Amino acid sequence: MTPALKFDNLAKTYRERGAGKRALNGISFDVEAGEIVGFLGPNGAGKTTAMHVLMDILFPTSGRAEIMGFDSRDPESRQQVGFLPEVFAFDGFLTGTRFLKLFGSLSGRNQDLVAAHIPELLAFLDMPDAANVRIKNYSKGMTQKIGLAQALIGDPQILILDEPTSGMDPIAKARIKQLFVKLRSEGKTVFLSTHILSDVEDIADRVAIINQGELLAFDRVSTLLAADRRGFKIVFAGGDTDLRGALADCAISNDSQGRTEVTCPDPKSRDLTLQTILQHGGDIVSLKALGGSLQSQFLRLMHQEGLSDD
Repeated sequence: MTPALKFDNLAKTYRERGAGKRALNGISFDVEAGEIVGFLGPNGAGKTTAMHVLMDILFPTSGRAEIMGFDSRDPESRQQVGFLPEVFAFDGFLTGTRFLKLFGSLSGRNQDLVAAHIPELLAFLDMPDAANVRIKNYSKGMTQKIGLAQALIGDPQILILDEPTSGMDPIAKARIKQLFVKLRSEGKTVFLSTHILSDVEDIADRVAIINQGELLAFDRVSTLLAADRRGFKIVFAGGDTDLRGALADCAISNDSQGRTEVTCPDPKSRDLTLQTILQHGGDIVSLKALGGSLQSQFLRLMHQEGLSDD
């Protein structure tokens, strides 16, 4: 099956003061149709450059990017794409409705369907009252929502989104996550760049992690999390005088509040430890998996393990 998106040894070098600056260094991976893929990396990693090559905003220095089998430099490749750039500026004198009608017409979608979809889309994004308000009067969050709406208005098969929830409140972000899951259930593809790793962990099928133009990892989220699992930490308070002796085979320490921390290497020892604490009258304060989060894996790949709160 033809992948929805394909990066084939893609490289991009910018010219700066007569010297070359490598933004992408031969990255290769495929995004399959009907999946959500998170595109992750620190600022300046090359994520936006890769997306701009996909959208033919930038030309690659070498290699190739494809959308549904078409070279990204072929206008036909973008017929079924909705795109939201990280930085955008729209005509502030247009109202929300007129703005979405304009982008609906540019998408080639039936205009009756566009007109019917606009109020539904604005209602879902919790901004129905913005339909007749000029964009220049929108808040940052509302502007971001209308930007996402324009990417959706043409009912595309593929969404390419750069920081889609920037500036949105937690309720709006939760709605957008639900929307992405719904789109995946309809067989549509979502390729998004974001710094909110917990959101990607919740909904993405796979992630691509890059830094300094190099692809560091591309795998299923579940595989990355399993590879990074480093046991469990239990914090408890109280318990009888025999409790510590019963936990002699575990790594035990005290936290800053005088509570006891126990580190267990695997689920079996975790369950036994919990049972022992309760049997001896201890109160479980918290249970936390060590590692096994996208953030901890990301920090490890960036050689920043010391920033983890494990």
